[in-house]
Amino acid sequence: MLSRRFSFAVSFALVVGVLGVLSGLALAAKEGEPIELKAVAGLRFDPPRFVVKPGAKVKIQVENTDDMAHNFVITAPGGRMEVVNAAMTMPITPEQTFIPQSDKILFHTPVLIPGKSAAVEFTAPAEEGVYPYVCTYPGHGMVMFGAMYVTKQKEKELPKVGDDENLPDLIREQAKNPILHAFPVDTPHWYRIFMRDSGPASIAVQLDNGQNYCWDAGACRLRYAWRGAFVNPMPHWSSNGDDFAEVKGTIYYRTPPYFPLRFGDEKKIPTNIQFRGYHIVDGLPEFHYTVDGADVRELIKAAHHGGFETTFKITGTKAQVFYVSDPNGGATLASEAGKFTDGVLKIPAAKAKEFTITFTEILNKEPLGYWSMDDVLTVKKPLPVPGVKNRALTFDGKNAQHDTGLKTESLGTDVTFCIWAQLSAPPAADQVCIGAAENDGEFSLGANLGGVAGYGVRVKNGSLETKIVAAVPMEADGDWHHLAATLSPKGLRFYFDGKPAGSGAGTALPKDAEFYLGSNGSTHFAAATLDEARIYARVLDAKEIAAIYESEKPKAPPPGAKEPPGEHTKPAARERTKPAASEPAKPAPAATPAAHSKPAPKSTPKPAK
Repeated sequence: MLSRRFSFAVSFALVVGVLGVLSGLALAAKEGEPIELKAVAGLRFDPPRFVVKPGAKVKIQVENTDDMAHNFVITAPGGRMEVVNAAMTMPITPEQTFIPQSDKILFHTPVLIPGKSAAVEFTAPAEEGVYPYVCTYPGHGMVMFGAMYVTKQKEKELPKVGDDENLPDLIREQAKNPILHAFPVDTPHWYRIFMRDSGPASIAVQLDNGQNYCWDAGACRLRYAWRGAFVNPMPHWSSNGDDFAEVKGTIYYRTPPYFPLRFGDEKKIPTNIQFRGYHIVDGLPEFHYTVDGADVRELIKAAHHGGFETTFKITGTKAQVFYVSDPNGGATLASEAGKFTDGVLKIPAAKAKEFTITFTEILNKEPLGYWSMDDVLTVKKPLPVPGVKNRALTFDGKNAQHDTGLKTESLGTDVTFCIWAQLSAPPAADQVCIGAAENDGEFSLGANLGGVAGYGVRVKNGSLETKIVAAVPMEADGDWHHLAATLSPKGLRFYFDGKPAGSGAGTALPKDAEFYLGSNGSTHFAAATLDEARIYARVLDAKEIAAIYESEKPKAPPPGAKEPPGEHTKPAARERTKPAASEPAKPAPAATPAAHSKPAPKSTPKPAK
């Protein structure tokens, strides 16, 4: 497994220093002395946080040492994303400042072009709290931010940098893992390593500006892109190469499950695709492969204002070229070569020799967490079998579960949960497919919850509880079903097989609880095969949930069709699963979708721990 500069054997023995901003302390401002703050390369502020006392006179000297324009905006507590989202709707013009009209903005600088500085002077708020600061340029605000602590506490009493949830993921991960990489933390660099939802010949690449991507050399295409921290390779290295590297940032774009380039006919998927290696161009890997006789070179770079761009160079064909994408994906695609129509870019042969596509993140479009179940999540349990889409995983109802790594605090107040489930023991009580529990709070999406038969959702927080159970079917069964729930202050909604199946009052998720697949953390295990689990940090509407169901629902096999061959039988304990196939296996037929229903009576059993 090779990184950009060192082999695995050498890299394991190397130790690197940690940047000064990750020392674990915040910069404490002495009244009357200016705070020196810089916008630095990689979409970061240095320092990432500082402390001022309530009511103190504050002067911040902001210098832009990066090679692109930035601004510096301090917002009210909890107001960062509202301001960032408002800035993203502003038109892009040469004189644009990207400072929206908002009562959440407290102080800000003008636009700072590279090499320029500006001072911000103000009296610190009297109310103690965490006041975010952020660059509101499009695409910057998701990763380029920090925290002004207004407090009487000393800096050493603040959370450690690695535990401070008010800081960007990249800063926190570098503080936690000073030996995470085999060479000093500069970009770009990459690993050839096992990555989830990609083939065994995966390459993870870290770009500038907090952008990262996974490229599948076996399939010769991009798999997904994420922002923030890069990867933790230690699970892969410490498991003799059997486990996966962990993505430490937020995946915001996933490509559809097909090869994107087409020649002559947009509907004709190429069949002869061969990887030829890669070359280094401007310090980045340019991938080389052939597609039905055409020669293709693909170079991916970080875009100037967030997102990334892919440049294709194609020779050996005179045919018209098409680039086919998902119009409902997590990024907006654009190209100087033409206009995307329903996700398809049509490129005349004359322009197809070299063209570039830019990918700009659509905030929260993709799920915050996604588990395709095409890879083994843990050793021995659960195990892969045919699913509604490629593979699924069977949970035994006894102790099989998967810790998603997501906590309720990371989701906000508007959330959506989706999962496919096929119960192995339909009558068993309290089968939680997606769950979280902490103290007297609980979230459960599954079957036979709280003593009520059928599929449903339950949210409990202290004395408040909302529970919804679909009216049809009245009892859980052994067929594949799609379960979805949305939760916001406006209410809780349950969807069964793509259709609304009940609603109730909005009850807050349990505080600081971790989400699990196959249980709620330690009890209420599901005896079920689970597939295509998603958790969104937004509320999906009924059309979006119906679209997920329709695109993934099991297709009934033709009369007389045989079961799929036995290559999907349970593997050995540490067998490496196959990468996702281009066509899904044929699972069991779906049950009839449930009709609209009203909530079942509430029940308040003792929450699980």
